[in-house]
Amino acid sequence: MATKILLPIDHTDDRSWKKALPVALEQAKLYGAELHAVSVIPEIIKLPNLPANYGAGAKDHVRNAVAAILANGNAADVPVHIEEGSVYREILKLAHKDGFDLIVMASAKGDFPNYEIGPNLARVVRNAHCTVMVVRD
Repeated sequence: MATKILLPIDHTDDRSWKKALPVALEQAKLYGAELHAVSVIPEIIKLPNLPANYGAGAKDHVRNAVAAILANGNAADVPVHIEEGSVYREILKLAHKDGFDLIVMASAKGDFPNYEIGPNLARVVRNAHCTVMVVRD
């Protein structure tokens, strides 16, 4: 039984949430669990030739994009976490640190026998401390 569910969302790719969001909402309702969303942006490296505020606003932009996705999916009250770094590492760190017991992630359908599992999904499935539900397109 899940009590905390994590849904990774890539706001630039609707395949990451279009099928997974309804499934995550259904699981949260079924178990009476908390649903949280996470989006990971690349780490912004501070270089000496870049302005001091370079990258400022990136997290706000992504948070607003994810919030709009959730609002359109009847999930406006879902908390959004914006992490910075490697996608799979940040998902795994957040899931472990905050005690999530289910991660719901989408995967492209692919054709038999080569069902597509991207590198981030594969690493999350292999290394997660909790159950990972893969939602096929």
